[in-house]
Amino acid sequence: MNGLGEKSCMLVLLTLPLTALGVCVAAEQWPGLPAENAAVVIPAQEWPLRPGPRTVKVLVHYPGGRLERVNGRTGLMLSLHNWGGTDCIGTAAPQRLADSFDTVSLCVDYLQSGDSPAACEPYDFGYLQALDALRALWWIRNQLRTVNHPYDDARIFACGGSGGGNVALMANKLAPRTFTCVIDMCGMKRLTDDIAFNLPGGSGLNARWSRDPRHPHYLSADAQEIRFVACPEHLSLMKRLGCSAKVLTVHGVEDLPTFHDAEEMVRLMRGYQLDVEPHFILPQDVDGKVFTTAGHALGDRTAIVLKLGAEYLGQPASPRWLRRPTVPDFDRREELSFRTSNGAYVISYASGYPVGRFDAGCVSPPYPDHTDLSFVLADNTTKRPLRSRADWELRRRHVLAAFMQVAGNLPGPCFRVPLDVQVQEDVRLGTLRRLKLSYQSDPDDRVPAYLFLPADPETAAGPRRPAVLCLHQTTAHGKAEPAGLAGDPSLKYALDLAHRGFVTLAPDYPSLGEHSYDFAPGHGYVSGTMKGIWDNLRAVDLLEARPEVDSERIGVLGHSLGGHNAIFLGVFDSRVKAVVSSCGFCPFHKDDMPSWTGPRYLPRIASQFHNDADLVPFDFPELIAAIAPRAFLAAAAEKDDDFNVDGVKETIASARPVFRLYGAEARLAAIFPSTGHAFPDKARDEAYRFLDQHLRDKPQTGP
Repeated sequence: MNGLGEKSCMLVLLTLPLTALGVCVAAEQWPGLPAENAAVVIPAQEWPLRPGPRTVKVLVHYPGGRLERVNGRTGLMLSLHNWGGTDCIGTAAPQRLADSFDTVSLCVDYLQSGDSPAACEPYDFGYLQALDALRALWWIRNQLRTVNHPYDDARIFACGGSGGGNVALMANKLAPRTFTCVIDMCGMKRLTDDIAFNLPGGSGLNARWSRDPRHPHYLSADAQEIRFVACPEHLSLMKRLGCSAKVLTVHGVEDLPTFHDAEEMVRLMRGYQLDVEPHFILPQDVDGKVFTTAGHALGDRTAIVLKLGAEYLGQPASPRWLRRPTVPDFDRREELSFRTSNGAYVISYASGYPVGRFDAGCVSPPYPDHTDLSFVLADNTTKRPLRSRADWELRRRHVLAAFMQVAGNLPGPCFRVPLDVQVQEDVRLGTLRRLKLSYQSDPDDRVPAYLFLPADPETAAGPRRPAVLCLHQTTAHGKAEPAGLAGDPSLKYALDLAHRGFVTLAPDYPSLGEHSYDFAPGHGYVSGTMKGIWDNLRAVDLLEARPEVDSERIGVLGHSLGGHNAIFLGVFDSRVKAVVSSCGFCPFHKDDMPSWTGPRYLPRIASQFHNDADLVPFDFPELIAAIAPRAFLAAAAEKDDDFNVDGVKETIASARPVFRLYGAEARLAAIFPSTGHAFPDKARDEAYRFLDQHLRDKPQTGP
């Protein structure tokens, strides 16, 4: 082991001495461009375990060693050292990269560079280290632009070996629209428990974190999730943002157990259609020159980058030569939010360079009356009149936190695995296609569903269509009922809406239809309701990924069980722009509380809140208001013996001022058919027209 615990390796390192090794500027200042290869110091974000100002040394290597050689074809490149190393140790020689690929190549002494084995603090493992590397990249780019020196901003690259490979991958994650190509050589892909806590039988690496929440080096689930390069939900975010970087990952098959993490990363990245190219080195690939082992060292890491990167980075005449098509994150001045189990890591580019922070999830103060939405508890105790959207946004966060006290937390980001859609049946129904399929909702469970699409290929390839998620009532028929294949023929709304031109998806609720599910706590859910919410969130992922669907025009409709699950989905997923709930709710004070307490629903209402509506920390008026300013329609039957219609009217009245606050009062509607617990023809027609109205044109977005 060396440094903080990296496996030892024999490397051929080709580095040239820098012409200047002095500090160019004082701390907290951004240095100017050196005229030739030099070391500079840039300000860095504070490391909480070392309070106070912090700086990072950056080694600058120009083509030919001089700034004057940088031209309109010259790109920018990070070459990042290994765990515990400094300068260019364990990575590709930066001057060779600068000369071979026509790049300004930077080595960054990021956080904990050169730390000794005696260091007592835990190893950062790629988070602040990646922010350090990104700051170095921002600095060189900003200085070139400031002095109007030409360079090619569409050619931004990174490479790294071992710990540097981890940092390169993390930099691409935290700045997903910035890099053109990333080359990872045996980098660690995730902060596994064996590395974090030095468990026996693992890699032998020791990052010195603690499992004890009372310890100053405690590793939270959130901190571990952000350091997982291939965290599924974070990959999904990268894809949605338009990440186009080609990732070359080079890993020896004998580098165990971390090789299995590399296989997992490739599988997950491919699942989210990100551009990853694996080079898994077998013993027969060892040539004694470029590759000397199929283990962790790999071989000559400079030669590896030159060999594998040549066609992408170094040959403009190559058809595979890469230039990034997107505006880099530095210029967007946006904040990127990477959701974790108990909050979110936010990377802010408001100043151009990245600043990271963790936003903890909200804790809801106790509200005495969940039908009174006229105030917010601003400091958990003081009532403040609700006068602005910001006031409501704070209360809305309280509502979601209160709901999760009962339903359990929304699953962490690692639950958002690739959908892996599998089609079992494809039937033509006149102008429609009905696909019977299943999708992977979480690591352990697949959800069966029916998907309705236009049958005509030209129609399907035409303008993108609105889509509606169709949620069934409590019935053994499950998804077959809204699909028109079984059950009550008046509830075939997935088929009806498909005939009206919508793409529709009807999934099975857990334990109903063909979705076998036992609600055991080991699955990771506190309640059947939260499992249903997660399955439906993933159904929206499926719709969003369909080429026929306009992702800005997705709605949800459900009856009874599907009616309240439509509300729950609308509260948790802002991609849903219109919600229709038929016979799905009334305030808890006018409901039968024990009926909510089965494992399929919200068992904590009984076990923790004693079936007492006064103790349950949320109610439906708050949930309906939390959908604002998106469209909501309640179809509440006058003679419904499950959900009291007067309670529905009171709920709508309570929520209306919040919709008015957004100028969206017209988006809140209710109809009251004169029937029992049903969704009669006239009410369905009104619901369909409501969806037509709010999804045919681009709807207003909201929280």
